[in-house]
Amino acid sequence: MNIILLDDHRAFRDALRIALWQEAAITVTGEAATAREGVPMVEAQRPDLLVADLMLSDTDGISLVRELRRRGDSTKVMILTAHGNGLFVRDAFDVGVGGYALKDQALSEIVDAIKKTAAGERYVAPQLGAVPPAGRSGSGDHAGLDQLSRREREIFGRIIQGLSSRDIAQTLCISLKTVETHRSHINRKLGVHSPAELIRLAALKGLLATPPAIAMAATNGSASASPPA
Repeated sequence: MNIILLDDHRAFRDALRIALWQEAAITVTGEAATAREGVPMVEAQRPDLLVADLMLSDTDGISLVRELRRRGDSTKVMILTAHGNGLFVRDAFDVGVGGYALKDQALSEIVDAIKKTAAGERYVAPQLGAVPPAGRSGSGDHAGLDQLSRREREIFGRIIQGLSSRDIAQTLCISLKTVETHRSHINRKLGVHSPAELIRLAALKGLLATPPAIAMAATNGSASASPPA
């Protein structure tokens, strides 16, 4: 199968591409760091699968898939990310993503996820459990986050990545004032009053991504290692 890798962390793309060289059934035919580069590549190559990160430098994986579908492109997509937030998972499947894997999974599991998604099977990382039904309020660890709009979730995700309002504005190509307005709405809806409280809330709900371990074994033939973030 032919796949395209879309991730703005070059070290991760390089490590995953090297690891996938060992898989005779998988050929990486292209890679890109941004949606602006990736969308034309997907349209030109029509790969069997696009493996994309959730948070890109110029957009997010969910918006990327929505744009591909708007253009009439039905390429299968698997999200490969460090974010296991149930809201992101649900949104991804709502727009037509076929698989959702995590970067801290074993390499063998990521390869399995790629093969299953490319074959048309729905794949969810085992540690994420079942995908929450669309259109229902969250419960448990994610209760309260369902109040956020899609744009607010997008900004929330970047806040907990450590981006400043100015960085978020530049990344999403919106004004600083718009970002601050969204942040105000997020704080109000979640009942927090400062960035520190928001980060604490995200930590308590298990939404902070832990950087995956660097897997040197990925370059020496081990199929059980995890590729680096």
